[in-house]
Formats: sequence, C-alpha cells, structure tokens
Amino acid sequence: MSIWRPLLVAALCWGAFAYSGLRLHDHQRLDQRLEVLRVRLPLLVQLLHSGGDPYLAASLNVFRSVVVDTSVTERETYRIQGQLQVDAARLNPFHEDNYYLAAAILPWNGQVEAGQEVLLKAAQARTWDMWPAFYYAFNAMYFERDMTKAGQWAEIAAQRHPKNAPALRSMAAAWYERQNDSAVALDVLRNMHAQSTDKDFRQLLQARIARLEGLLALRAALADYRQQHQGKLPTAWEQLIGYGGLTVFPEDPLGAGYTLDASGELQVADHIDIRKQE
Repeated sequence: MSIWRPLLVAALCWGAFAYSGLRLHDHQRLDQRLEVLRVRLPLLVQLLHSGGDPYLAASLNVFRSVVVDTSVTERETYRIQGQLQVDAARLNPFHEDNYYLAAAILPWNGQVEAGQEVLLKAAQARTWDMWPAFYYAFNAMYFERDMTKAGQWAEIAAQRHPKNAPALRSMAAAWYERQNDSAVALDVLRNMHAQSTDKDFRQLLQARIARLEGLLALRAALADYRQQHQGKLPTAWEQLIGYGGLTVFPEDPLGAGYTLDASGELQVADHIDIRKQE
C-alpha cells in the first residue's frame, strides 16, 4: 500500500496537469513578447539569485541580453539591456561576450554611455586584449566626438597588439588631428612625429602636421580679413593672401583641401562631420 500511494498521487497530479492543459488550449494567450526587456533587479538581488556567485550573475545578465531579438527597436528594451550589461561588467569585467555584445549593440541603439562603461571596464581588466580598448576608442571618436580620448585608447590598443600597431597608431594620429583645438592637436602630432621610428608613419604624420599648420594659417588670415571687411567672407580663398601674415595659399598634402563647415568655421574638408550638418 505504501508503494502504490505515491504512484497514485503522482498519477492524479499528472492527470490534473493534463486536464488543465486541455482546458487552456483554446483560451487566448497573453501577448508575451519574450524578446523585450522590462526588469533589471538590484545588484545585490542578482547576487542572491545566483547563490552569491558574481560570475554566474554576470553570465545570466549577458544571456538575457543575448536573447533580445535584433529586430527590436524599442528604446526601453535597450535601456534595460544597457543596465544589465553594465551590471555584468561590474560583476565580471573579464566577460568577453559581454563587451563584444556591448560594442555591437548598445551605442548603435542610443546607449553610448552604458556601452562605453562596459568597454572601459573590459579594457582595464583584459590588459592583454586590444579589442575592448579599440572599440572604446572608436566609440569615443564616432559617438562622443572626443578625439583626445579616442587617440589615447587607440594607442593603448596598439601597445597590446604589435602586429596591428602601425594601423592603430595611424588612426590615433588621424583622431588627434580632428580634435576641436587644432593647436593642441598640432602639438600632439609633432610629439608623435618626434618619438616615432617608423619611416612611413613619420611621413604620414608630417603630412598631417603640414595640413594643420595650413589650417591654422588660413584661420588667422580669415579672421584678419573679416575684421577688416565688416565680417564678410572672401569670394575666393586667394583673397586671404596678405592677411594675417599669409603669403601663399597652403596646400593640403593629403588632398582634401580646406572649407567652411555649417557654423562658418574653417576646417579641413574631410574633418567635417556630415551627420551634424544634415
């Protein structure tokens, strides 16, 4: 009797479950969109749910982020995903999937700050890995428009991967050149030129130095011209010769030339951020 009683109870439970399933089969289901995110638990609660294991808690957050469908465009989902991935980075900054996912998804969906926090923690923890430093540098350039930060982290990425160092340092030089303060950028490029032992890289740096020197000379000439002509712009750039100490119109050694941006500031043509003018 003692053997059959548990079996009978199990059979009754299974029967009740099956009957409930049949009764619910024709009922309308709630529209549960499993690909969206709504809840981010406090960090302490996440740890408790993971038995105090921070690595497990981090992995669970990354898993929740991975299952978000790529077709989702809802802002709230990506806001929560950003929080989950930041939590994962705090719990385990070494998590490789977390920083890859952050680089690929977060900044492109309006979560630049969260993406950068994940990448920074990964770059600081994974000192052998060039990629989080590189992605952090790229986002600083493309999304944050902070060329100094971009150049600094591109150099860190270069130090971590000697094989790709020339290309990374070339990017760093280009990003330094694009920062808002052209005089500071010029000093940085000159220092890089003085310290570099790579012949081709020094040649590229010299070209970038020359184009910034030309830009600063043109800006000085333009300021002098406008001061003497009631703020008017010249109808041709050659009219700037003789103003601000300009004796000859500078050529851009990289071929882009110089032009005015949407705000009326003289820039190297390929430095203008098209997105800001649309």
